[in-house]
Amino acid sequence: MKQVKYLIVGQGIAGTLLSWEFEKRGIEYLVIDPLGQESSSFKAAGIFNPITGRKMVKTWMADELFSGLSQYYGKLENFIGEKIIYHKNIYRPFNSIDEQNDWHGKLADGNYSKIIGSVHNSSLGIEGLLDPYGGLMIDKSGYVDMPVLIEKYRKTLFDQYKLVKGVFEGNEMTLEGGMVSYKDIKAEKVIFCEGVGVTNNRYWQHLPFRPVKGEIIELESNFQTDLIVNRSVFLVPRKSSFIAGSTYDHNLLDNEPSENGIRNIQERLNKVVDIKYRLIGSWAGVRPATYDRRPFIGLHEKFPELGIFNGFGTKGVSLVPFFAIEFVNFLLGNQRLTPEVDIDRVLRN
Repeated sequence: MKQVKYLIVGQGIAGTLLSWEFEKRGIEYLVIDPLGQESSSFKAAGIFNPITGRKMVKTWMADELFSGLSQYYGKLENFIGEKIIYHKNIYRPFNSIDEQNDWHGKLADGNYSKIIGSVHNSSLGIEGLLDPYGGLMIDKSGYVDMPVLIEKYRKTLFDQYKLVKGVFEGNEMTLEGGMVSYKDIKAEKVIFCEGVGVTNNRYWQHLPFRPVKGEIIELESNFQTDLIVNRSVFLVPRKSSFIAGSTYDHNLLDNEPSENGIRNIQERLNKVVDIKYRLIGSWAGVRPATYDRRPFIGLHEKFPELGIFNGFGTKGVSLVPFFAIEFVNFLLGNQRLTPEVDIDRVLRN
């Protein structure tokens, strides 16, 4: 029987970066994952953006999350030997002169000046881009190539004999004497990072997840820009194509792209750009969102051998690095969890 300190269930963005934190500290671990391409992390656009929402405000904990984000993924690139982070400005066209004026005011605000590149009073003049009122240019933004990250890290795990292929079967897990046994593995703790799959786990069914399906389309176009355009829909330039999205469906929670989803993205896209394009692909995934849009992190109140690191929703690329470090420090007894992510908040409420 193989014995480790931690068994991580799931190798999406959460399981990947949590295991890397263990790796850097020399802590013994194993990762179990079905090794497919169905996880929402694998299908995610991977955008990181310090400005969020319809009201265009700083994302929660933006200063803390983004201060070391580029360096974090840069070190991970060196570890897996592949480029994964792409720094690109995000351009958000304004809807009105009033919105333009609001952002001139925010530009003078120290809370925003470090992340706003510039406020444009008129169109950038990019053919096909609909921005008659100008727009906001955002710094400290870009995307992480999620499929490359997960596949390359997976190979590293495999080469180090730290990856177990398979679907985690809860009925095969037993807790005894402060240890967890799972088939031929014994661990001090099992950390569940399995995304939306955790909603079927009997130990975590008290946590109020709010799963949401998101769809993305891939386009081929002669549109010329290196910017990520983001206004009710994102348009991200990749090496030889563009991806656009996303949708938010709380009802039909499957991994299949739909005609309605594709149409919804195209309708919103046509309000931001006037370009010719060809649809060359589409995909969908279910994000593990939560009731208050904050992650669920911590140890089970009755079974401290079980932990959870999950619920990062649409912002996993920016949230997971910071909280993976914090969670490992917590597990080592060196740090408390941020109250807004600690699963104890569910009991407090």
